[in-house]
Amino acid sequence: MQGLPPTGYLEIERVLRLLDLGESDIWIAGKLQGVGHPTAAEAAMLLRRGRRRQAQALLETTLLQLAGASNGNGLGWFRGTSR
Repeated sequence: MQGLPPTGYLEIERVLRLLDLGESDIWIAGKLQGVGHPTAAEAAMLLRRGRRRQAQALLETTLLQLAGASNGNGLGWFRGTSR
C-alpha cells in the first residue's frame, strides 16, 4: 500500500512543471487557488505581481521540505511502499 504524499506536494510539483514549460504566471496563480498549503497562496501572490523567479524558488524550497529532503530523509512518506 502506497503512502499518501503530504498536503500540497503533488499540486506544487505540477505547478513547478508548468513554470518550466513557460505557462502564463496568471494562469498558474489560478491553479494554486485552493491548494491546502500556505506557500501556495504566497506563490500565487508573487506570480500575480510578476515575481516568477521568487515564486519558483519558494515553491522549490517548499517541495523539498515536504519531501523531507531538508533533514536528509528523502521522500519519507513514500518509504516502504515497494515490497
